[in-house]
Amino acid sequence: MKRRGAKVCVMHRAMSVVMILSGMVSAQDSAVARREFARAVLAGWRGDTVAKAMHEEAARVADPQSLWLTDRSARRALEAGDIKTASTLYRTLAEGRPDSLQIQFLYIDFLRSQSKEDDFALKLAVESLEKLVSLHPARADVLERLLRSYEQQGQRAKSEALYQQYLKQPAADPAVAAMFARILRDHDDAESQEHLDRMYRRRMEESPDDAVLARAASEHFRKSKRIPEAIGLLQQHVKASPSSLDMRVRLGILQFADQQSAEGEATLQAVLAIDPNLYLAHQSLAKFYMQQGKLEIARTHRSEMLKLGGGDAEEFREVAEEYLKVADARSARILLEKACFEYPADMDLLYLRAVATHLDAAESQKAPALFDEAQKLSKEPTKNPVYLRYAAESYWGVKQKEKAETLLRAAIKAYPATAKKESAAAMRQLAGWWQEQNKNVDAARALVQRAELLEK
Repeated sequence: MKRRGAKVCVMHRAMSVVMILSGMVSAQDSAVARREFARAVLAGWRGDTVAKAMHEEAARVADPQSLWLTDRSARRALEAGDIKTASTLYRTLAEGRPDSLQIQFLYIDFLRSQSKEDDFALKLAVESLEKLVSLHPARADVLERLLRSYEQQGQRAKSEALYQQYLKQPAADPAVAAMFARILRDHDDAESQEHLDRMYRRRMEESPDDAVLARAASEHFRKSKRIPEAIGLLQQHVKASPSSLDMRVRLGILQFADQQSAEGEATLQAVLAIDPNLYLAHQSLAKFYMQQGKLEIARTHRSEMLKLGGGDAEEFREVAEEYLKVADARSARILLEKACFEYPADMDLLYLRAVATHLDAAESQKAPALFDEAQKLSKEPTKNPVYLRYAAESYWGVKQKEKAETLLRAAIKAYPATAKKESAAAMRQLAGWWQEQNKNVDAARALVQRAELLEK
């Protein structure tokens, strides 16, 4: 029954797709297209690639103006090495749908893909693009295709004429002009640079609240090492659009780059007060505070970065251990829960999470189960004395005394000779447990004596 239900579900979804694809055909042909496409989906679901192709082709014949179905047929022809059939399919579709830029681009991009070995294909692509430019003189996607095609033909004069024609457009986009300039001008061409400067400044005066424009304008000046002007344009933008948080983050980053440390810090802190989930703001502040030697606040931002964007296991471990060193077990535990979700097989992270949970008074009752989990997933018992000692404390707290004593003895053996203070503390702890239970009296006394020798 489940398999039959799945088939019906696939059939319904397939029919919905074809209804979208075949909106411009007659009712009869539309019904055929829907039926054949649904059969194609079912054939694909069964793994019958031959039947799938056959039914898709039948659907395309019923709906010849479907972009998706035509593209599928043409791609199959290309895979079979039949370029002529693919070309005919794309050309016929484009001729039947002159109103659709998406379809025109499909045909043109096919021609351009064949143009490396076929000059005639490139010529047809250029002719098609020139027709589109006359209809869409300011479309960046049309202009870039035509420009690159002219360059491929070696027609620099036509490329230049296209550039100049675009610059005369009332709504010429400086980002598109910059694309032309990158191709047609030297990187340090002063005249081109000045022209782009004027375009960006004028557009920012006209539309200071446009975030896309503000980013492009600031990047233009930043890349040419004029950071103060990039900052000025972003300030102009955020004044017009205070809710543009990404650009406010960008402003803070550039202020840091321009040695405006106080301004950059204030900008980014203000943004985080609105939205604390902005990764780049945390990243920039973490770097800034590390450079300032303000390790505690830097650690907070590093932790937020890991929570928001993840990181490698070593980064999680490093920040968590820093939290534990300053007795902030809660922050370490919260971070390590994220770390163990991302790295569920990392034994160090699993043990460290258990340690942090044990040290977090509000959650310590959960620690024994976490130590159990880490031990079960380990291929062999841990030899880390820190993990062993805290595991022992955790089990002792839930009255698993024998297990706790065994682990604490293992911890004492695992401490290196240089860890005299830690070894002595563990010995005193084990002796205290024995004394508390009135057992191993002589051994407890001997442990205390050993601890005293280590502490001298």
